[in-house]
Amino acid sequence: MISQEEVPQSTNHSLSFSSLPHEIAVSCLARVSGSYYPKLCLVSKQFRSIILSNELYKARSQLGTKEDRLYVWLKLPTRSYPSWFTLWIKPNQTLTNDGPIKNKSTGNLLVSLPSSYNYQVVVPSVIVGPETYIIGGYNVTSSSVWFYKNGKIHTLCKAPRMSVERINAVIVGQYPKIYVTGGCDSDESMNWGEVFDIKTQTWEPLPDPGPDVRGHLVRKMKMHQKKLYVSSEKKDYIYDTQERRWDVTEVLLNCSWCVIEKVRYIHYNKNCWWLDTKSKEWRTIKGLDFLNKFRETDRVEIVNFGGKLVMVWDRFTLSKRNRKIWCAMIALEKSHGGEEIWGKIEWIDDVLMVPLSYTFLDCMVISI
Repeated sequence: MISQEEVPQSTNHSLSFSSLPHEIAVSCLARVSGSYYPKLCLVSKQFRSIILSNELYKARSQLGTKEDRLYVWLKLPTRSYPSWFTLWIKPNQTLTNDGPIKNKSTGNLLVSLPSSYNYQVVVPSVIVGPETYIIGGYNVTSSSVWFYKNGKIHTLCKAPRMSVERINAVIVGQYPKIYVTGGCDSDESMNWGEVFDIKTQTWEPLPDPGPDVRGHLVRKMKMHQKKLYVSSEKKDYIYDTQERRWDVTEVLLNCSWCVIEKVRYIHYNKNCWWLDTKSKEWRTIKGLDFLNKFRETDRVEIVNFGGKLVMVWDRFTLSKRNRKIWCAMIALEKSHGGEEIWGKIEWIDDVLMVPLSYTFLDCMVISI
């Protein structure tokens, strides 16, 4: 007969995440989709500490759980500075084969990044050669410059500071130079724009573009053939890096473009086009006529999202009192020996409502 003392006594001790060894906690969070990280940062100090640590992103690289994330940069009238939003894609969605008809919401949303979650988002940032540079501050002013050596996210190094503190600056790079504009007071005529030489590790100011440029919010910048194209809220400008001269340009920077598997895509005149390198001709992507039903704006951004084409635009609500930002995920497929490219619309949805007076600045994809 078994005595009472020999009967195992049940324990009612509840296990919590905080009771796990640190290495196991890191490994667990490294397996969670990065879509949840901004919200998880708000759960506890332990979650935030791990999520913002280099070791988490090193673990994600080792486990092969890194994923592409879409970030959208908006200027809202209720906020003093532009803000970054990230696309939260509802996990385990079941896509139907009934065609791209939007019967109900996908549940996908653009969510605002909390100020506590800014370190690993690497914005404002730029990739030049093998390094990713983080320049200035996100929602806080800073003159600091950091970079991930050889692209390894766990090897964060410090670079020479800028001459002025900046917040949410606009950055573009073309080796060996990195150009930075804005993010400071418009009266910073000598420091509003500056350029970093990676080879010499030095900063020098750009020539003053004048109050018309400095007085308006810069939306985006691009480099092409040693010329810097700057798009503001009012006009587009060009800076000739050879002659060190600013001019107004008629080149439309609103013509968004990206490269997917060595094929260049652009959005122009309400259509998506791809460049046939054999014939040197631009051809339309077939199968996307349905998207015209949802677009009422000339401002459309396209980005490479893990080999798929993501399209972002806005349109008025039915009341005309607000706008909604829309997003579409498009899979691409070549046919007829590469002479045609077809787009399959996986989902379309409105992901964020914004005031009429908002400004769409830019969007980008980062792998974290």
